[in-house]
Amino acid sequence: MNSTQGGEISVSPPETLVKFDAPLFAGIEPNEKSAHKNNHQETGSKIEDMLNSMIPPREWIEESGTWVQYACKEPASRLDVISLQEQLDKKLSERKARENGICPVREELYGQCLDELIRHVTLDGPERGLLLMRTRDEIRMTIDAYKTLFASSVTFGIKKQLRAEQGIPELEAQVAEIEAEKTALELEVYELRSKLDIVEKREAERKAADDKRRKEELDFLKFQGQHLESFLKQMSAAK
Repeated sequence: MNSTQGGEISVSPPETLVKFDAPLFAGIEPNEKSAHKNNHQETGSKIEDMLNSMIPPREWIEESGTWVQYACKEPASRLDVISLQEQLDKKLSERKARENGICPVREELYGQCLDELIRHVTLDGPERGLLLMRTRDEIRMTIDAYKTLFASSVTFGIKKQLRAEQGIPELEAQVAEIEAEKTALELEVYELRSKLDIVEKREAERKAADDKRRKEELDFLKFQGQHLESFLKQMSAAK
């Protein structure tokens, strides 16, 4: 919580790892522009303008009105870097950020940490700050592209799933029809096999009866032949 205007008004800026100047009153309504903001833009140096383009001023609304904060123009020391690391670790622990995988909290805090480091480097060397800003923006654009691609793939997957689910009743009806046809064919096969077994059994019985009849006839003919031969021998002997 910061106090402005001699402690008369208490302001609670949103928490961030980026170091900002003291809050400035921007007006009662969000679209109002205060004299502090206009003077800040008119009298800003080239480094300040560059820093404000890299880390845009932030605005928020409280009961007292709209407030604005600009990135701090004080160069960072070694102690500031150590303090930034400690604050980052503390925020990660307090907000229970995940150590692995996708975590919006961790992404937000590391983004704020990168912005603060860009502020440090820009105040020390504007050219390096610009290069870091380009790298940061490129990384964010790549992440946003991956997010868009992921959202599109999820939408496409949902559409494909809905289309597949729409055809499920027809497929189920076709499956039931095919299963009924399969059952009818299996019953027909069973009936044909039963008829085949009956025909084979009857044919085997008929064949056995024919073989038996032929054997009996053959035995009878052999007996008659033997009897006739014996009779002929007796007739020959009597002459």
